[in-house]
Amino acid sequence: MKRNLLFALLLASAGMNAQTTHVISWFMGVSSTAASKTINAGDTVKWTWDDSAPHTVTSTSGVETFNSGQLIGSNKEFSRVFTVVGATNYHCSIHAMMQGTITTEQVMGVEDLKKQEFEFFPNPVTDVLTINSKSVIDRVEVYDQNGRLIVNTTAGNPSVKLYMDNYSAGTYYVKAFSGNATKNVTVVKK
Repeated sequence: MKRNLLFALLLASAGMNAQTTHVISWFMGVSSTAASKTINAGDTVKWTWDDSAPHTVTSTSGVETFNSGQLIGSNKEFSRVFTVVGATNYHCSIHAMMQGTITTEQVMGVEDLKKQEFEFFPNPVTDVLTINSKSVIDRVEVYDQNGRLIVNTTAGNPSVKLYMDNYSAGTYYVKAFSGNATKNVTVVKK
């Protein structure tokens, strides 16, 4: 009985440590809907600059406080791990129309520990592409159908969510890297 209880606790703690990185494209014209996400406590939100204009990611109200400082240039990134349950509003202090809300929820369950090496779903995708791995995903790259690199981001978690709702309909090539493992997948954006 004690052995079974210890095994159950081990499985529960392993599942609670598995976190997700949510990637938000941060650019002039991003909608507040695209910049607003609901995540689990302990998840990371990573904003990636998708234009060359200067931007910030600055909290305005809510349960957490953060400020990226001014970053200029395409492919700049700012990450934040959210640990406090509740909502935090944020904006670009340079372009006030760029705004969103991160809502953090308490983790309530244990994730499936029998994942394949990499899972990509759904495909075709309309808004969010989820990538899961047995181990930490080091990096994710997204290429358009012309072979241009449009996203190159680090993750640091075994689960990544790419928000593709602002992408044009078409075919994209996604590469996920985890240690020595690499997985290439063709993703159709509706």
